[in-house]
Amino acid sequence: MPAPQSAAAPVSVPERLKRIEAELYAGGSHAKDDIRELTDILAANPGIAEAHMLLAVAYRSVGNPEMVGEARAELRQALDLKPDLLPARLFLAQVYLETSRPDRAREELEAALARAPNQPQFLILLGEAERQLGNPAKAIEISRGLLQSDPKLAQAHYYLGLALLDLKQRDEGIRELELVIQSGVGDPNVFLNLGGAYLDAGRVDQALATLEQGARIAPTVLDLRIQLARAYRMKGSLQQAEQQLAVVTKTGFSKQPTVALQQLQTSYHLELGLIRLQQNQFAQAASAFQAALAMDPNSGPAHRYMAEVLMHQGLYSRALEQAVQADKLGSPLPAAQRKELETKLGIKKTGGLE
Repeated sequence: MPAPQSAAAPVSVPERLKRIEAELYAGGSHAKDDIRELTDILAANPGIAEAHMLLAVAYRSVGNPEMVGEARAELRQALDLKPDLLPARLFLAQVYLETSRPDRAREELEAALARAPNQPQFLILLGEAERQLGNPAKAIEISRGLLQSDPKLAQAHYYLGLALLDLKQRDEGIRELELVIQSGVGDPNVFLNLGGAYLDAGRVDQALATLEQGARIAPTVLDLRIQLARAYRMKGSLQQAEQQLAVVTKTGFSKQPTVALQQLQTSYHLELGLIRLQQNQFAQAASAFQAALAMDPNSGPAHRYMAEVLMHQGLYSRALEQAVQADKLGSPLPAAQRKELETKLGIKKTGGLE
């Protein structure tokens, strides 16, 4: 008679966490299952800091912007339980940067560097936090210092490129972003920012190639679609530009009210308005620019293009109001249009619209 088989030994919590960690860091293809398992683990023992951290990583892996708040809360809980859990500080800093809170990101990174001085990953993100805080020169100093030690740090090249673009050193910024893509990095944000820099430089064909490559890698990233629409519009391919915006409309915007979402929607309405303006569909263009201003009343470009539309419609007094706002916000009308508006309204030139 065969001996009875013994039941398999139960898997310990540390072993389960190690397996979940490996799955999440390998791409998070089972993130929803991991969320359920981590929730069960924490229900039994809510004091496991690593489980809170991994739950935050799983929330982010799902890719739902509406779960960012949950991820942030889990990371805070992890650090309350274990302040020396440095990966949690790194993830929390990333979340703050992604949600336009560079001040909080800098706090977390400085706290981490106090525990682990000169750690490259923390310094890389600190440079980006400084850039987002309006200190691009400081960001450049941090990134270049890192690259002196390790020239192959692609993320440092990326954030250096963004800081150079902020300082209007476009050619140098483009070279840094090109190095990142040449290194094989597939982050859609690199393609988005390089494509935008190419467009600002008037290099439309290079922008199209870069943005199309990015859209193939990340077809649901709406910023890439909006920039592609801009590139096609600048190329004169208005039908293809509209097709890109149609993808945005079909996909839909997240319902989570964030600064990034507001910027995305403003960009969408601006691009749609510019297409309609180029098609001489002035009423539709005005509607789109008004939608952009509803999202961001301080959008200088929206005020500027609204002024152009109103001029086309013969509404010169209203156009003047928009032009004055655009001027104050750093997006003045081109000289020829300013002169035309002054002439129509009988304004004597005083050095600027007032």
